[in-house]
Order: sequence, then C-alpha cells, then structure tokens
Amino acid sequence: MLTELHLHFHGCIRPLALLDHLARAKYALWDWYEAEMATAYGAVPATRQVVERYRHGDQSATVEFEELFVFGEADAGTFARFQAKANLLWIAARPDDHTKPWSDTDDEVARFAEGIRTSHRQQGVGYAEFRVSADMVAAAHRGGTEGLVERFAISLPRKDPWPEWQRVQELALGPYGSSVTGVDFCANEEGHPPKEKAAFFAAVHDFNAAHPERALAILYHVGESFGDKSLESAVRWVDEAAELGAHRLGHAIALGVDPGLFGTRTRVEPVAERRDQIAYDLRHHDGLRAAGIHVDPLALREELARLDALPSDAPITVEYDHARLDEVRRRQEYAIARVRSTGAVIEVCPTSNRRIAGLTDPAHHPIHRFLSAGLPVVVSSDDPGIFGTTLADELAWVCEHTGGDEDLRRTLLETAWQSRSEVLTGRETP
Repeated sequence: MLTELHLHFHGCIRPLALLDHLARAKYALWDWYEAEMATAYGAVPATRQVVERYRHGDQSATVEFEELFVFGEADAGTFARFQAKANLLWIAARPDDHTKPWSDTDDEVARFAEGIRTSHRQQGVGYAEFRVSADMVAAAHRGGTEGLVERFAISLPRKDPWPEWQRVQELALGPYGSSVTGVDFCANEEGHPPKEKAAFFAAVHDFNAAHPERALAILYHVGESFGDKSLESAVRWVDEAAELGAHRLGHAIALGVDPGLFGTRTRVEPVAERRDQIAYDLRHHDGLRAAGIHVDPLALREELARLDALPSDAPITVEYDHARLDEVRRRQEYAIARVRSTGAVIEVCPTSNRRIAGLTDPAHHPIHRFLSAGLPVVVSSDDPGIFGTTLADELAWVCEHTGGDEDLRRTLLETAWQSRSEVLTGRETP
C-alpha cells in the first residue's frame, strides 16, 4: 500500500475530468485565465477553442487539452507559469454568480473526489492526505472510500489565518474531526516569513494539548520559492518554520539545493529580511561559529543600527562570490542539523520541484543532501493531475537518481506511514 502525504485536492484532478467539467460549465472566466497565461508565457493558448471542440463532440480535443493543462518539462522554471496553467481548475463559474468558481460547489467537489479515489485505487494508494479549503470537507466525504483512508488538512491564507481558525476548530471537534488532521500553509510564500505565524502555531499547539484526540498537524510549505530574498534568509526560513513547531515541511528546497547552482551573482532582499538575518546570526553565533561560519557580533550590531534608519521594504543588495556560496553551504548544514533535531519531516515532491524550481538536472535535487544528512523524508506527488505523474513514478525517480534500491523504497514507504499527521501529533501510534 502506498501512502500519499502531500496532495492538493484540485491538483489531483486529471485532465479528462477537468475537460469534462469545463465543457459542462455554462460560464467560464476565460479572460482571467488568458490574461494570466499571456503574462506568464507571453502568449494565449487555444484552450478555450479546444474545450469548445470537445463540447461539440470532438474527442481528439482530449489529447490537445492534456498538453495544454499538464505542466511539463518545457514549462519548467517559475511558480508563476505553474499557477497560470493551474488556473484552469478554477475558471468554471457558478451559474448563479459568474464571478465565483463552480468547482467549489458541493456537487463538483464530490464528483472530483470520486474520480480521485478511482485513480488512487488504480495506483495502489491506500492512504492519502489532501490539502483542502474548509468549505470542501463535507462534500469531499461523499461516496464510498472502501480500501482507502482519506485525511484532510485545511489550507489557510498566509496573510491572516485567524478568521479561519475558529472554523477549523469546529471541524476538528465536529463529526468530520476524525478525518480533519491538519492545517496547511501553501501558495506563494514570498512576503510571508514564518515568524509571522508564531502566535498561530502556538494556538494550534495549545489546541492540541487541550484536545489530543483531535490534534492537528501543522503542514508548512517553505523554501520552495525564494526569489525575493538572500540565500541565507531562505535557509533561515526553513529552520524557523521547524523551530516554531511545523510537523512537516513542504519542499524545503532552499535547505538542500547546492548554492553553487545560483552562481556568483547579485540577489536583493528587503531591509526587514536583513534585520531578521542579523538577529538570527546574533542568537546563533556560537553554533554558527562551530559550523565554520564567521560571525562578528560587533559588526552585525553596527549594521543593524544603520538599517534601523531605513524603511523595512527598502532593497538590500547581496553579492555572492564563491567564498560566500561556500558559507551558505555551511549554513545549510547547520540548519539541517537543527531541523533534524526538531523531528520535522521533509516532504519531497520530485516532479514538482524539478518543474516549478527548474531543477532539471537530477544531480541538483536536494533529496541527495536530505538523505545523506539523515533527515526524515517522505516522497509525494503534490499535484499529480497537473504534473501528469503518480506516487509510484516519484518513488521510482528518487530510487533511480539517488542510487537507491528496493531497500530505499521500503524505507521511504515506512517513513511515510510513520509520518502521517495523526502519528506526528500523537493521535495514533505508528
């Protein structure tokens, strides 16, 4: 039996199911989709016309639609390109309100859920955790789940999760509470440092202490997209998310990808991030020094005083030479040791990482460093419908490109089973 721990519900929808969904919709937000595609790709694809052909019985449109929807190797490189293609999942508009997505209505969610279950049964997936909105939980429960165990983590907005928190608690303590096992933070991470979630994480841990039988895991995407900050800050974000108490970390590419991949060039981050990095270095100066990282507290405090005169969003330029890239490697090793000590589990989604982050060379994938460092790692497919992959494909890729064998595959399967949300929070024993 396969255990899937990192799945976005809509991302599991396969191309034919989505095409059928769009063909049945009377209204669609095509202008929005096409504008986003034009921005991300510089051109507008013929998706609207392909859907219309299928609506009128042209079965050849199915192949073309799959090519237009699946985020493949040729698309790789940016989260913006991925999001532009994924927007197809939400363009069908409600008949009663053309500005709202039809795909979030109960009937559509239930229909998609049944298709996803069928796909999982065919693949041998027996346990799956989905990221969903609070509104989808009831509908996602419809239908028979024989041979499957389904669990749900409620996706919350990074900007302000508090308004949804009351709803999450009600779900966790209500009739669906046995299957609501976590909260999730995903989508764009830029501009939302983990430190902003300290009070929220504490509230979740307090809830867990009060209701251990309905405890919620914190699932946190971090270190996946970090073009707005220094490499040091990107590594720090992963460390801080684990220290705050995240049970599983989504992707964490910044923690394991070799800094040399980014080359000797300039990066830019806001003053606020540099301040936070200085504060981190001052707090950890003994550990960083022991890891071979030069830390000068006096110079850092003087820099901090200068930065205090600048706006938080003012840009800071960071120059990377080979020596600084070597130091980032040592920072990664230091942070890896800290993450390992927290027990946080890294969720690795190879196809997603390769295509969104542009890690086209298998040798560059952080799975190599994660495994060699002894970090607990689970392999998942993230958005298998959008990427055109399966969990078996992802496991095979890891074993092939790390030189692993059947023993590694068994280890990964066992780690996944032991890393279920209800196990990490103590609801169940492994």
